[in-house]
Amino acid sequence: MSDAPAAPVTEQGVPPVTQTEEVPSFKVFVGNLAYSTTDEGLKAFFEPVQNDIVSAQIIMRGNKSAGYGFIALSTAEAAQKAVEVLHKKQLDERLIIVEIAKPADQKEKDRRDRKPRRRMGRRGSRAANGEAKTEDATVAEGEAPIPKKKKKKPARKPKASTVAADGEAEPAATTSEGDTKPVRRRRQFLPRRAAGEEPTGEPSKSVLFVANLGFNIDDVALAALFTDAGINVVSARIVRRQYGRPRKSKGYGFVDVGDEVEQKKAIEALEGKDVGGRPIAVKVAVNAPAEDSREEAVTEGGTPEVSIVTA
Repeated sequence: MSDAPAAPVTEQGVPPVTQTEEVPSFKVFVGNLAYSTTDEGLKAFFEPVQNDIVSAQIIMRGNKSAGYGFIALSTAEAAQKAVEVLHKKQLDERLIIVEIAKPADQKEKDRRDRKPRRRMGRRGSRAANGEAKTEDATVAEGEAPIPKKKKKKPARKPKASTVAADGEAEPAATTSEGDTKPVRRRRQFLPRRAAGEEPTGEPSKSVLFVANLGFNIDDVALAALFTDAGINVVSARIVRRQYGRPRKSKGYGFVDVGDEVEQKKAIEALEGKDVGGRPIAVKVAVNAPAEDSREEAVTEGGTPEVSIVTA
């Protein structure tokens, strides 16, 4: 038989578990890490406190690095030295952040402080301290509560008269005071012109229609396109969509060159020219009658301009 001493056994016949004393450590937070940085690379980066390193760990999300990690050091002096020496230093082409890690209880307190407090709710909700919501006005004991004044709703105005199908307005509406208000006629628009159909109206003697423009071309760029070709420009305007901020270009515009001579000169010089990868079209514009206008252009101040339909 062996002379070795028998191992101690508990009453249930199971040897007791030996408890190892946990060595206290001081953690350092390391942030802004590259996804390629490993535990070994992080540990090697902390070479100035290499002898005091207890562990080095990159925090993972699945199989991918979360971009930060922790270094556990044996002394508080080593942790402070690591912060002073390695903060804002470069590791794997990234300037990393080195800070003393917060204790668990401090992190839990910060998390509770960040929770939004319940605001004073609307009618029927509880107050922030859990008590019932009280009335704004306080009433002294023995005094009757002062009734609140009800706001009077303004009387509804009668609706304006409707417009008949033929475009004429019906008789003006009469208000409660007996005054009559004129009713505006609704503007009627003719149906859109079919593709290829010639516009009706008188050809302009100074204005040109420019189509197939890039959507990034503005009024200044449109004017520069003509002046660079030696054409006199009185005004240039890109037609924009009615809604949206900023209002986007519709891809065409109008240029006033002053007279018919400049019109012909501009058409010969710019018709079919490649501008930003687009062959532009330059034609004489047609002044459409007011009742035949297809496009109502409005300036930034809200003033309507004369509508021009192209040829």
